[in-house]
Amino acid sequence: MNESYINKSLAGNKSCPVVQCLFVNVCIPIEECQSRIQEYIFPKTSEWVFIAMYFILFVFGLIGNSLVCYVIWTSQHMQTVVNIFIFNLAVADFLVILFCLPPTMLADVTESWYLGEIMCKVVPFIQTTSVSVSVLTLTAISVERYYAICHPLRMRLKSRTIITTIIIIWITGISVATPDLVFGNLLKTHEEHITQYLQVCRKKWNEKQDNAYHLFLVIALYSIPICLMACTYSVICRHLWKKDLPGMSESENRRPLNLQPISSPENQLCSRRRAAKMLMTIVVVFAICYLPVHIMNLIRYTDVFRSIGETLIPIIALVSHILCYFNSAVNPVIYNFMSAKFRKEFKMALSCCKCSKSRHMPGLTSSGRNKSTNIRSERYTQHTMSTRQGWLITNSGILRKTSCPQDKYG
Repeated sequence: MNESYINKSLAGNKSCPVVQCLFVNVCIPIEECQSRIQEYIFPKTSEWVFIAMYFILFVFGLIGNSLVCYVIWTSQHMQTVVNIFIFNLAVADFLVILFCLPPTMLADVTESWYLGEIMCKVVPFIQTTSVSVSVLTLTAISVERYYAICHPLRMRLKSRTIITTIIIIWITGISVATPDLVFGNLLKTHEEHITQYLQVCRKKWNEKQDNAYHLFLVIALYSIPICLMACTYSVICRHLWKKDLPGMSESENRRPLNLQPISSPENQLCSRRRAAKMLMTIVVVFAICYLPVHIMNLIRYTDVFRSIGETLIPIIALVSHILCYFNSAVNPVIYNFMSAKFRKEFKMALSCCKCSKSRHMPGLTSSGRNKSTNIRSERYTQHTMSTRQGWLITNSGILRKTSCPQDKYG
């Protein structure tokens, strides 16, 4: 709803009870105006489709991101540098889905805010913080991958450095989102005797300040990180997809097959290529999903935005917002399809959930968790030669080269 509708005179005299109702300046009874408002805020047919999409994203986003956190937290071999950052990214996505998706859906569909002034401050604060954490985490991953692949001897992150980096990311995200907490305010478009609905949650400052703040967000938390990630991943791709295999010397190439190291440079290259593809996909999806909402925020007070029309603005807002939540919900799907290691852990975690529901069956004891852990460790060690080295021994005893082995770096 535009600012022009908020600052108009709303109350009339006895002959004209309501001067302005919704978007039309008319002289109508209060009951008729209330009826118009109720009809206006009730979801239309097209908006029910968006509500269903929001519900699907809510369910899959919570389950997927909680599953990512679970497998990284409980599996020690999954706690690599990249996966720890992915854990932080999943936490941010989980918070966005849980605390921000339902209020945003309700506000976009009804064009009103129902959760009070406190939540008007808290919800945008959590959303801005989580989005900032997400983009800064993706940037940290790209920088870490750049040094790990292109300059492996220059910098190696320790656990203390990783934790410090994550803390700095969250402090930065909270600092950027502080204006939402301080200046968040409810603006009523109609007097209380007409309706309690049609309240707008906005910051308590003018258009220039709002434009300056959104311009800062676009530059600092979208344009610069996307450009930096594009540079780092372009260098990583050029390094990984060149003809010469890094780290392979002539002696290693001449070594007999049965004496090849368990983790050969050839297999490391295949694993790092897969990991790089997955990370680049996450970055591209993030850039595409958040581009519309940034454009909307920048042109909100321009003539271009006003020329769109009042009927299309709610639909455009719904689409731009749903893309943001789609990004938070789709990351676990990307991990599942593009990382064999995550895929195995997801299947194992889901199978453990099924086993816990069937504890009454014979053979399942309280030590089932330890048994499953042992089975997992055995499965990773029994097939070391076939999965990590990339060679299989057939029944006839002939060594046969396979394609790229299973993921090692996630």
